[in-house]
Amino acid sequence: MKKETNYRSWSFRLLIYVLLLNLVTMYLTIQFIPFVHDGERFYIRMLILSVLAMLLFIAGVILTFFSVRNKEKKDYKYKVSVYGYPIFFLISIIVPILL
Repeated sequence: MKKETNYRSWSFRLLIYVLLLNLVTMYLTIQFIPFVHDGERFYIRMLILSVLAMLLFIAGVILTFFSVRNKEKKDYKYKVSVYGYPIFFLISIIVPILL
């Protein structure tokens, strides 16, 4: 009997967490007013959020790879993960180039 793995579910969850972390960092960046807030504390928070988002992104890509390799059931979690990570990666590269 083949052991059922759950990589696609964790990959999907991590993608949602990465998207939420990026939305939070975007909101904090937009709301930042350097004359009112402490700049050093802001940069430390942004660094922590960015590193956490990057670690979750890498973990999600690895879990997606394991999900594809193990030929898991192709439900919406699988499809969102398989298509979501490359799209998110391309957006992360293209947007800074355009700005």
